[in-house]
Amino acid sequence: MNIKPSKKVLHSWIDCYVPEKDLFFLSKEHLDYGIDFIDVLLMPKEDFYNHSTYRQVNYVNGYEYWNIKNADFVIIAEKEWIETIPEDMKRFLLNAQLQMGRGLVFPLSFVDDLADIPDSYLMDGHVVLQRFMWEKLDLSCKEQILTTMVYEWWDKGECEQPPDSLPDFLMPYANSFAHSQGANCLAAVVFAISKGKQEWFIYEWLHQKTFLEKLKQYHYEELQTDELHQGDVVTWTDENGIIQHAAYHLGEELYFNKDGQTIFNPWKILSKEQLYREWGHLTIIKYRQM
Repeated sequence: MNIKPSKKVLHSWIDCYVPEKDLFFLSKEHLDYGIDFIDVLLMPKEDFYNHSTYRQVNYVNGYEYWNIKNADFVIIAEKEWIETIPEDMKRFLLNAQLQMGRGLVFPLSFVDDLADIPDSYLMDGHVVLQRFMWEKLDLSCKEQILTTMVYEWWDKGECEQPPDSLPDFLMPYANSFAHSQGANCLAAVVFAISKGKQEWFIYEWLHQKTFLEKLKQYHYEELQTDELHQGDVVTWTDENGIIQHAAYHLGEELYFNKDGQTIFNPWKILSKEQLYREWGHLTIIKYRQM
């Protein structure tokens, strides 16, 4: 089966996908253009990446920090600022975002009707999103862009039917998309081993030490057998012992799973074949509640 985001989910994404503040990532060479910084903050990358506000998950995921290359400075601006500067400067800044590999940039082919997009935001076969421009787009256009983006870049929605034995606490989440940014695979597993008693666990972005500590608290121990039971946990680690992924075994070679920490990564029921195809090149470590 294939799933797609519901209208309710899409409307949540519309609100959170493009962060409130505009960020423009620049190299030292870009500063030679003579941009007027009087009404914005020009922040060196060291200050930016250590800033408590801009390390929040909406900014990290929206602008996709992990893909940005060669940025030395970041302009932080109110959403209206981009509309107040000269057109040549606006186009220069937006084109620089394409060069930097920043998020909120996608191919023109993702838009059914390009008449909906202001010309200033069209760059070399791409659309560069900013908050003010995003707010002005029609609702139907935003829904269409996000739906296309999910299937083209993030997730085709392929999953398995939930088994009859699926625990009740997983039913609201199985084969569904999150409304907000940040929930990752480790949090999905911790929610599952808690038997859903702490619903907020599933929306967290957990790291490895916290995850392993929760396994201990729920009396999970490493397995020395290949045979899996319902409720077992499987992790995939790299050569440095870092957990790259984790999933909760449902029995019948099915798993409760979430890839990634963005709104575009759904909680899904996956088969062993689907899961191992993606992660099977890593070292598998299994855990069982004792």
